[in-house]
Amino acid sequence: MKRNLLPWIFLLPLFYYAQVGISNSTPAATLDITAKNATGTTSNVDGMLIPRVDRERAQSMTSIPTSTLIYVNSIATGSLGGTAVNIDTVGYYYFNGSVWTKLDTSFNIYNSDGTLSGNRQVNMGTNTLFFQNGSNRINFNHTVTDANINMSAVTRANIRLAAGFGAAASNLSIFQDINSSGQILVSGASSGLYVGSTTGSTSPVHLATNGAIALTAINGGNVGVGTITPQRKLHVNGDLQITNELNVGGSSGAAGSAGTSGQILTSNGAGVAPTWKTLNTSSGTISTANYVQGTTALTINQGAVADVPGVTITLTVPAGITQTFLFTVLGYATSSTATDAQGAFYLLQNGVKISSAYTSMVSGTALVRLPIPVTFLKAVTLAAGTYTFKVQYSAWAGNQIVNFVPSTYSGYNGDTEAMLTKMQVLVYNN
Repeated sequence: MKRNLLPWIFLLPLFYYAQVGISNSTPAATLDITAKNATGTTSNVDGMLIPRVDRERAQSMTSIPTSTLIYVNSIATGSLGGTAVNIDTVGYYYFNGSVWTKLDTSFNIYNSDGTLSGNRQVNMGTNTLFFQNGSNRINFNHTVTDANINMSAVTRANIRLAAGFGAAASNLSIFQDINSSGQILVSGASSGLYVGSTTGSTSPVHLATNGAIALTAINGGNVGVGTITPQRKLHVNGDLQITNELNVGGSSGAAGSAGTSGQILTSNGAGVAPTWKTLNTSSGTISTANYVQGTTALTINQGAVADVPGVTITLTVPAGITQTFLFTVLGYATSSTATDAQGAFYLLQNGVKISSAYTSMVSGTALVRLPIPVTFLKAVTLAAGTYTFKVQYSAWAGNQIVNFVPSTYSGYNGDTEAMLTKMQVLVYNN
């Protein structure tokens, strides 16, 4: 048999050097292909055609060497399974030892979804990692149980949210310094810090310490300290310590009254703010104690009525309250002659008689002829205003003397007030 060995003789240098050049005589790699026309405007095609197969053909191959490269020109045949599990579009694929893998440089985290096969780390050095979004959201989703975003730093971990840019930005910062308290702060053009639930939500807002709820704000605005069901705007379930003034009354835009030194806080009933009052204006207490007594003696003839000299007083009930006046009146009326006498003491309010008491004196000698003293009581409740009270005497029978000084009586010892008409008024706050 005749064999042509000449071509093999020419190929021996190629096998010796293990490098093949196409369109060049000095290959720089195992296979070095040089374009026939590397520049210019020629229309001839330069390039390399990779074997073209459909998905079914790729799926049918067996004993495929790793790194085999093909071009899948159709996915109308075959299925997504077996070694073709990744062949879902026309394109280049290489065999990774188990399945055909897409050779697509456009496939990346910027335009395609995917799953991490392990932990990944980005070492930024002194550079900044910046995410810029043309829409309005950047989402981090966790589909298992806990969703965590962890940020660690040597001295301070900080998250800053900014609406706007530069000096006009409204900033919200959440940061934690080492060995210090965590902080949530607003800065820049921010108008304030809002912590709570959104419109339409009735969920309460809690503040906790050591895992236990310390303060709760519920729907409607009630705030509880030591309770999660506050019954009033401020409900403290426990002790309360105040180290400065306590203001009551006022309005949503104005401070209430802190009272004055020595005043006490009194209730005005349900739905009404309490008020500060001095002790002598509190309900059930004596506001004032008042006393007057007769001054000069006066003879009142039978059938006449006259004011008892000195026994008149004017009192005022403050605005906004009522007061009760308790009167105690003591009076003597002695006969100016040796005859029997009788009459009555009157108590008048602004000229109108509101009470009276009878008294008398019998004729005789020695201790028989003595006036009978009278003591009478009267209570009236009055609204705010000014009132004048006075005592009168009406001589029913016989001429009689009020504010009598018993200097002619046996044993008299200068007791000039002994038989004067006297009136005491105790004013009680209601």
